[in-house]
Amino acid sequence: MLRLFRQVDELVPEDVRERADEIIETVKADPTLLAILVAIGVATLALFVWGLTKQVFRAAIFAGLASAGVWYWYFNIR
Repeated sequence: MLRLFRQVDELVPEDVRERADEIIETVKADPTLLAILVAIGVATLALFVWGLTKQVFRAAIFAGLASAGVWYWYFNIR
């Protein structure tokens, strides 16, 4: 799992890393963008639960990771 995060980290351009604080402030200042972020978190969480109940493990794992990432980002910028 840690290897996956390292691979994703390598894909992020350097200028985005340098502008991370600016991006976070933009999200905080824009309630629409924040609402979209929350909606994605709720939708992926619902997909995770659906995947577990229907035993669609690939969808559940993907949705769980996506949901965890979105909620982690949401709570870190709040």
